[in-house]
Amino acid sequence: MKAWLGLCAVLLAGSAPGAQTYKWVDEHGVTNYGEKPPVGRPATPVETQPAGTLDSGGLQKKRREAEAPGVRDVPPPSAVPAVAPAAAPVRGMPFQTFIHLRNGMTEGELMLRAGRPDHESVENFRHDIVKSYYYYPTIADPFITVVTVRGGRIVNLERNRKIY
Repeated sequence: MKAWLGLCAVLLAGSAPGAQTYKWVDEHGVTNYGEKPPVGRPATPVETQPAGTLDSGGLQKKRREAEAPGVRDVPPPSAVPAVAPAAAPVRGMPFQTFIHLRNGMTEGELMLRAGRPDHESVENFRHDIVKSYYYYPTIADPFITVVTVRGGRIVNLERNRKIY
């Protein structure tokens, strides 16, 4: 019997009509919302029902056709091959920047001094995240610079000459 009463209470609570919401501005200029407007103050009803729908399965299309008969959906444009995004230019790392980096320096300070790397790899060794930042060689600076960061601190700096 208790289960039946509980089920009825849930059904009745779910089917109760939504209360009207009102919006008004108080004497301090603050906008307020409530179920009952204050006495002697102008209030406007607020629409609380969602305007958009998340229909699927063609229901949205059927509704549009019912609302605007004679209007046909425009067919999708023909398949156009997607253009691959252009690769970011290689920035490298100047020697003047490299000489100012030290082991124990924070990852944030590395990013401030050297900027974003040309490539980044992330690994997880025994619950310790290890990141390797690669700065590729450029014509003006033919060195590959690899900065290894573990736990947010620089642990290794490498700079190797790339022979063309």
